[in-house]
Amino acid sequence: MGAAREWAAPLEADKRQRRKPIDPRIVRVRRLLADDVSLERAWHEICAEHFRGRAAASTVEALMFSLRAGVAALGKPDTLRRLSELSDAQLREVAVRLQKFTAEIARPWPPEDIEVLLATRSRVRGQDA
Repeated sequence: MGAAREWAAPLEADKRQRRKPIDPRIVRVRRLLADDVSLERAWHEICAEHFRGRAAASTVEALMFSLRAGVAALGKPDTLRRLSELSDAQLREVAVRLQKFTAEIARPWPPEDIEVLLATRSRVRGQDA
């Protein structure tokens, strides 16, 4: 009877584990670990997933450089294109950085100008402002 009790707990734990929803990230990683998947293909898929919906760091820096000119920069096509590529998290980071500009770089953006930036980004992405 004692041996049956020893096996009961692990079996119950296995049943609970099988009832949990499968994390799609784990499924993806298992698929990438298959023998028929090359290292290059796995690396490409991992990088593509990481950057999906995000602008490259160089794009963010080029945007920051153009925004030194103030709200007027939002009328330039290159600035609008770069702004449209940002993820929501990147947009928040840019807004914070704009407000922290120092005198050596440019005039810090006041909240009203940040609102214009947010509305412009919504407009260029086809969302309601």
